[in-house]
Amino acid sequence: MSTSTVNATVQAPPVKYVVFRLGGAVRLALPQLAVREGLDMASVVVAPMPGAAAIFQGIANVRGNFLWVLDLGRLLRQLEPDLPLPVTPHREGLVVQGGQRSVVVTIQGREGFLPLTPRDIQPLPHLRHKHLFPGLVRWEGQPVALLDPTALFQVLRQSSAR
Repeated sequence: MSTSTVNATVQAPPVKYVVFRLGGAVRLALPQLAVREGLDMASVVVAPMPGAAAIFQGIANVRGNFLWVLDLGRLLRQLEPDLPLPVTPHREGLVVQGGQRSVVVTIQGREGFLPLTPRDIQPLPHLRHKHLFPGLVRWEGQPVALLDPTALFQVLRQSSAR
C-alpha cells in the first residue's frame, strides 16, 4: 500500500463542539477546547462599565479573574443586521478562551456536545462575516452555525479599538 493510499484513508479525529442556544431556533457551537466552563448567570455579579461598547454588559469576577461579559446576540445583530437574531434572556454564560484572553459569552442555554469531522461541516452562505462562522452542521434536524473563537476575539479587539 502506498503512502498516498494510507493518507487518503486516514480520517481526522472528530472535534467536540459545545452546542448552545441564543434564542428560539438560533443554535451555535464552539469547539469544546475553547470553552473553559459554563456559568449560571443568576449567580454572577456583572458590574457595568461606563463607556464600554454596548456589546459588553460589564465585568464579572469569575474565580478571581475579572472577565468582560459579552452579549453575543447583540454583537451578532450588530455584525449581521439582516439575520433575524432574537433578543434573549441571558440565563447562562460560557467562559470562552482565545489565546491568553477569556470572556464570558452570555447565552440562553447549553444544548449538549457534538463531535464533528471536516466531512460533517458545510459552508455557511450569505454572511458578511464568514470568517466568524467556518461552517454549518445539522444536529437533531436543526441547523447549527459553528463559531470560530479566534475570529471572535479578533472582532472583539477591533471593536474595542474603535
